[in-house]
Parts: sequence; C-alpha cells; structure tokens
Amino acid sequence: MESHLIISIGRQIGAGGLGVARLLAQEFGLKVYDKELLAEVARESGLDETCFEKRDEKSSRGVLGALQAFRSLFGVYNRAGSESVMNEDKLFQIQSEVMRNIAAKEDCIIVGRCADYILRDEPRLVTVFICASLDTRVKRIMEGEKMSEEDARRYVEQGDRKRAAYYNYYTFKKWGDSASYDLCIDSSTLDDDLEKVVDLIRFYLKQRNLI
Repeated sequence: MESHLIISIGRQIGAGGLGVARLLAQEFGLKVYDKELLAEVARESGLDETCFEKRDEKSSRGVLGALQAFRSLFGVYNRAGSESVMNEDKLFQIQSEVMRNIAAKEDCIIVGRCADYILRDEPRLVTVFICASLDTRVKRIMEGEKMSEEDARRYVEQGDRKRAAYYNYYTFKKWGDSASYDLCIDSSTLDDDLEKVVDLIRFYLKQRNLI
C-alpha cells in the first residue's frame, strides 16, 4: 500500500507553528489537521466536539505527575443527549485511531496532539518542532490575542506546561527535546519570518526525496 507524506508539527505557544503549517499546506496542496482533527474525532466517536476542545492537550494527570496518575473520569454528552463517561486514555485512543486513518488515505499536516509519536511507523513521516524566544512568543500573543504583556506571558508559560505534560505522559518522551524530532527550528532566529521556516522545511523534504 502506498505511503503518504505526513508532516507533524509540534510547537511552543506563540512560536508560529500553526502559521507554518498553513504556509506549507498552501505550497504543497496539503490539508492541515488542527481544529479540523477535533471535528473528525467527534464524528468518529459520536460525541459532542466541545468535549474534545476542552480536554485536548490538557491531561491533568500529566501535570500532576506519576504520583497522581489515577484514572480520572469525566462526563460528556453524545448527540442524543444521554450522558456517557470516557476517561482520558480512551479519548487519546480514539484520537490516535483517527490520525492513523487520515495518514492511511492522504498526504497531510497534523499540528500537535502527539502526531509524531502516534504516526512514528509511517515511512514518509517528517517531524518538526517550532520554538522561539519567550519575548518573541509573548509579543506574538499580545498582538494576536490583544492581551497585556503580563497576561500574554502567563498564557505562554501555562500553555507550554500543559502541552509538555500531555506529550510527556502519552509518549514517554520529552516535549521539545531535539532527539524526538527530525527538525527543530527557532523561528525567532529567522527574524520571526515564517516563510524562512518553510524554506528550511522544504529544503529538508527535498534532501529526503519526499517532494
């Protein structure tokens, strides 16, 4: 069976990862799965999409660590309105299966959600992590979200902790560690120019004969 080009993009809060994904998608005609992935998960599972948005990349057990790694349950509602219960591990399993189905049928870009780990056996998987200096990220969030500097800094720091906890718990690796990715790119060293980040990724893809 033909394998597909899959680009997974991990990113720090405010580093421009989603922007890079969208630029790559435009250039290569690929679909980006970010918020769209949540909708796909909801359709596959028959659950209300809002429950995924609330829980996505925010594993409370990861934050608390192994000493508090109990099976926490939470209530969600299906389309019929009846109450059902799903633990976080089941949610992760459903999301992982949806990603595998997507990777089996099309070339695509998946942003976050441990895609680099879930799809690690895909022969044409390229894993990228986008980071940037804290000041650059705070500035981006201030401008994009219309926040004060204090609120933006808090948003960035808390968001990074949640993403790291989620990734570290489910992959048993370290979020943002260069050993976990094919490419780690600091967008702030490229004048925060996301086109230059795309240039680097394009060059890497060519070197691997993937495009």
